[in-house]
Amino acid sequence: MVHGTFVSDGFIKVRGARTNNLKNIDVDIPRNQLVVITGKSGSGKSSLAIDTIFAEGQRQFLESLSLYSRQFFKQGFGTDVDSIEGLPPTVCINQHRGTSNPRSTVGTMTEVYDYLRLLFAKAGQIECPDCSIPVNPQSIDSICERILGFEERTKVMILATMIQGKKGQHGEIFERVRKERLVRVRVDGTVYDIDNVPELQSNKQHTIDAVTDRIAIRAGIENRLRESVEMASKLSSGSVTASYCVSGSDQWQEEFYSTTQACPQCGFSCPELLPRTFSFNSPFGACEKCEGLGVYEAFELERLVPDLNRDLANAVMAWKHLNAKQVQKQIKPLRPILEQTGIDEKKPLNSYSKETLEQFFHSNDKKTPGLLTQLQRELATSLDDDWLGVLESFHGQVKCSACDATRLNRLARSVKIDEQSIGELCSLQLDDLIESLGEMQFSGVLKEIADPVRAEILSRLEYLVMVGLQYLKLNRPSDSLSGGELQRVRLAKSIGSGLTGTCFVLDEPSIGLHAQDNDRLIETLQQLKQAGNSVVVVEHDEAIMDVADHVVDVGPEAGAQGGAIVVAGSAQQVRACKNSLTGDYLAGRQRIERNIISEPADHVIELIGARGNNLKGVDVQFQLARLNCITGVSGSGKSTLVYRTLSPAIKQHFELVTVAPEPFESIRGLERVNRLVEVNQRPISRNPRGCAATYTGILNDVRKIFSATKVSRQLGFGPSRFSFNSKQGWCGECEGHGVKRISMKFMPDVFATCDSCNGARYNNQSLSVRFRDLNIAEVLALTVVEAQKYFSEFSEISKTLKTLADVGLGYLSLGQRSSTLSGGEAQRIKLATELVKSHQGHSLYLLDEPTTGLHFADVQLLLSVLDRLVRNGNTVIVIEHHLDVIRCADWVVDIGPEGGDAGGELVFAGSAIGIQACGSSYTGRCLRKLKA
Repeated sequence: MVHGTFVSDGFIKVRGARTNNLKNIDVDIPRNQLVVITGKSGSGKSSLAIDTIFAEGQRQFLESLSLYSRQFFKQGFGTDVDSIEGLPPTVCINQHRGTSNPRSTVGTMTEVYDYLRLLFAKAGQIECPDCSIPVNPQSIDSICERILGFEERTKVMILATMIQGKKGQHGEIFERVRKERLVRVRVDGTVYDIDNVPELQSNKQHTIDAVTDRIAIRAGIENRLRESVEMASKLSSGSVTASYCVSGSDQWQEEFYSTTQACPQCGFSCPELLPRTFSFNSPFGACEKCEGLGVYEAFELERLVPDLNRDLANAVMAWKHLNAKQVQKQIKPLRPILEQTGIDEKKPLNSYSKETLEQFFHSNDKKTPGLLTQLQRELATSLDDDWLGVLESFHGQVKCSACDATRLNRLARSVKIDEQSIGELCSLQLDDLIESLGEMQFSGVLKEIADPVRAEILSRLEYLVMVGLQYLKLNRPSDSLSGGELQRVRLAKSIGSGLTGTCFVLDEPSIGLHAQDNDRLIETLQQLKQAGNSVVVVEHDEAIMDVADHVVDVGPEAGAQGGAIVVAGSAQQVRACKNSLTGDYLAGRQRIERNIISEPADHVIELIGARGNNLKGVDVQFQLARLNCITGVSGSGKSTLVYRTLSPAIKQHFELVTVAPEPFESIRGLERVNRLVEVNQRPISRNPRGCAATYTGILNDVRKIFSATKVSRQLGFGPSRFSFNSKQGWCGECEGHGVKRISMKFMPDVFATCDSCNGARYNNQSLSVRFRDLNIAEVLALTVVEAQKYFSEFSEISKTLKTLADVGLGYLSLGQRSSTLSGGEAQRIKLATELVKSHQGHSLYLLDEPTTGLHFADVQLLLSVLDRLVRNGNTVIVIEHHLDVIRCADWVVDIGPEGGDAGGELVFAGSAIGIQACGSSYTGRCLRKLKA
């Protein structure tokens, strides 16, 4: 393979690309330009952009590493291409989450929080958390006075902190203690004689305190105490720790004093402020209760007791399936708290005050345990697996009350700039945060220190706003971001890095973005290009194609019928190409259509007073037996309305275990809904071995077919022999994964094809059985379209395969791992699985941007499927930004007008034609442009 080198003609020259379904293609991609690669879903776009161009750039980078590092990549790592010339260093910005870390937030991902920590450490003013007054230095006399205030005969150690939480053996610290003629030190909480300290491990963090004196509180020790405190203050640059144990007790406690920071009223003291003081990933800054997560595991009261209009026995959902005798057994330990609070178990719980119910639910007294405490004991002690399963279903993440979900301890929350703590700033929308930071006033030396740090923060925030994420907050967990939001966060970070001479490969950055915000994204991509970078974008959006310097259309169809270059040139050249399906839609020769049901629905679901997150008391109707489209700019409140209010409210109506819905007043019309089907973009399986065949149930039928063959019967093979989740059938080397995970420690893990089964997942005995000349692994390698012919005589399998093809997944291989599926593909597999089931009418389907990753032709297929559902009497509610889908909806609900705090209102509800006349609707404006 020829290494990529810069050539004079200004092109990235790809020759003989054969990755996945690419048909030995040659293509020239202009360097330092904005290039869009488009085509039908499964046509080979990502194979060219990511699996060939980016992968080759990554390979070249890895070859620059040491021989030791490269040895890990010899198995199956590389690109199936003859050569790529003129390839700059490559960076891929995709939608994959990588490792999901519950401690990761928007602030930590973008490094903005790191700069905020530095700003607060250098310019923050400590306020006493108890007295709310500025913290000032304490004098030696005031420190001594507080220590002498301990009870008589209390044992006290006066300590000077020499090192706190730093790695190393710290021999110089012990030598300094000896020079001061001190004889004891406390190392990591244990006191040693200075000459008997064990050798410290250099790779671990240690805290070392010098013991300046050990005394017992009594009359006449004032002078000795003062000398000890003065020495401790001198050794630790102003901080003094008193470790004390009251007479008759064996519990040691500590108080911290500072000659630099102390409250004049109550004596609250704190150490020197450092950036780690504000880190929720460090023990020095994290909240003690939730350990820096902002949430902790506990019973969720809203799910456990969702309806206070019921009496105790019927209100607790965990008791729902217990008989009367079992319920009374659960109530028996609660009788003491019922008597104490005066609650009658036969009366509705809402008959009592909020304070009374608070005591009943949360009391943790041993003699009078409250409901949550009693259930927690049950969870810890019960041996009944079924009962434990019920209890665990009501156990989840609860917002930490100690830190109010800021993740920080009391000290970190007490430091403020302009009367705002770091937690309060992180809870602001990014556009509001920019305004707040800009208004901060610093003077003198503080100004010289703070202004450069603030400039770095503002620069990064402005890039995030530039890509349309002004509604996000720094404390937003990164695992709650959509794929499109995650990609735009990474894009903003890349722009801020100032890289030049780089090839950026992006995978559909317009996903989740309202058409109104497209201009911002385009401006960002242009800025990347103007900085001297090559920008290669896999995209279906017409607006981005129109501004691109070069468009490459891959196809003409998906899977085996794709993988060729149909046309490459300007957007106009693509429009003019009669062989291009993309060109047909861009030029208007084909158009996405659906026969809209214009008659108003006979029945509706009416949601009244929705107030979750940024929703402002929204009253909204959803038309039954119609295609409803919920739209609005990013962050306007669509997902809160549908997935956090409507969906859990319906589940509560069906008495299903669910999270409590966001606040709302009432909901009407659910009596005409028989079941709820949520089709979201979450992975189809948590099992890394999961695939389309396992999720849809196809593999179960295929395994039965293979086990019924003559060879299987002779060998005694049952269906389990053909499962890659079974030890009988899987490859012992990779345990049914087909790949091996290689941990690189300093880099992301790499997956290499298993050299034992060559990616087949099965052992040789399982692969020896064939059905119609194919073994089980070869069957799983078939695409949906190929499998339709192969299993044409099997009605159940054929029915499922046809439905997968109907939703535009004909190109997908049956065994493609779930971890490699896009969110849109996962959602369409779920939709197809539901369509196969024989439910007719009165179902409510909720879909979250099902057009994700779809070409115009695939959107038409999807609309046909949704129309089929509606014509059968079902209701479909779709959150969507795709203008053609909105245009084809029977009923449009527009939320906004802006994102975040400026959104959350009902802008419009009515027909797709009617919204175009709504002057305050951004969606209406974009539809008018589309029509024009």
